[in-house]
Amino acid sequence: MPALITPYLTVNRADEAITFYEAAFGFEEIGPRLEDAQGNIIHTELKLGDRTIMLSEEMPKFGNKGPKSLRGTSVRINLQVDDAHGTASRAQTAGAKLEAPIEDQFYGHRSGRLIDPFGHIWIISQELEKLTNEEITRRTAAYFQSKEAENK
Repeated sequence: MPALITPYLTVNRADEAITFYEAAFGFEEIGPRLEDAQGNIIHTELKLGDRTIMLSEEMPKFGNKGPKSLRGTSVRINLQVDDAHGTASRAQTAGAKLEAPIEDQFYGHRSGRLIDPFGHIWIISQELEKLTNEEITRRTAAYFQSKEAENK
């Protein structure tokens, strides 16, 4: 079996996070939903298309803290969609904050960045062009050259 990578999100208020991810991005909770004696969700799984994420409530005594408790995150989740503007709009309606507008990018995608109510960063991305590695490298160099020229 090939190796798989599955993001495991830790949040404060897991029940609200599940509702948000369903409304914002179209995830479906597939479980199993495991709860501790106080009713905190200590594990569940959400599915979008053929991909899953795992999710749990913060449990600081076990070292599980979400981005808000950590005061930020270095992880960004890239969500590839067919309609970046529509997905971002739906996520904002559900409570996400737009951090970078959805725009056409030099690397052939229409993308932008959102922060969900639980502190996780989502890059919403829609492929516009299939580019070779060489073309992406060329466009990246041209992009940064133009940015340097703007700052002079």
